[in-house]
Amino acid sequence: MSYIDFHCHLDSEEFNETREELIKDIFESGISNIITVADPYEARSHDITEEILNLNSNIFSMTAAHPHNADKYNSKIEKKIIKFLQMEKVVGVGEAGLDYHYNLSKPENQRKVFKRQISIAKDMKLPVIIHSREAESDVLSIIEELRFDNIVVFHCYTGNLKDAVEILKRGYYLSFSGIITFKKAEYLREIVSMVPLDRLFSETDSPYLSPEPFRGKTNSPIRVKLVADKIAAIKGVDVKDVNNSIKLNFEKIVN
Repeated sequence: MSYIDFHCHLDSEEFNETREELIKDIFESGISNIITVADPYEARSHDITEEILNLNSNIFSMTAAHPHNADKYNSKIEKKIIKFLQMEKVVGVGEAGLDYHYNLSKPENQRKVFKRQISIAKDMKLPVIIHSREAESDVLSIIEELRFDNIVVFHCYTGNLKDAVEILKRGYYLSFSGIITFKKAEYLREIVSMVPLDRLFSETDSPYLSPEPFRGKTNSPIRVKLVADKIAAIKGVDVKDVNNSIKLNFEKIVN
């Protein structure tokens, strides 16, 4: 059976000592594809990610200015992003968006930088992968304002049902992480139950958000199996149907 991890961070220092062996284990364990995120603000992230992409043909990547770093955005960072996006197997602008939960950058700067990421994606005809915390309404407004009509995926969705319905209404996608296995995430499981299979993805966001029963431990793409299995259980369908649909959704991103 083939599982897909739509969103992970294999460039993370947690994997520095084990990265090549981990990647070997990932694909031997039944994972068919992964997308690893490259961070333009980290000195070696793009270089490390390029090395990762060369290790296996089924690894893809994305990059963008994360909203946490919006206060530090400049022309050098933008040039770095655009250069990386031109590489083969780099399939999206992400994760980009707004984070009003932590507000590690000023909201006005977050919105300004997010608009630049949308414009870059529009110019390069690439999907946008969204990071949104307590900001779904503004994210949707900006996408509409800029008339972005390519694929949009809300990664690691933790928003409410109303916003999820609006996201789906616009033809966008929702990606779910190990959070859906957490005891207090019943509201998310309710959202998963109503999302059509042709509008969802499974992800780990590893090394973060390890699903139960591994919560609190370093996560890895291998544990996307627990996420997909949980999606199947919530929806009352065979996990093969979940994975087949995710594969079709994934092909729309990478092709």
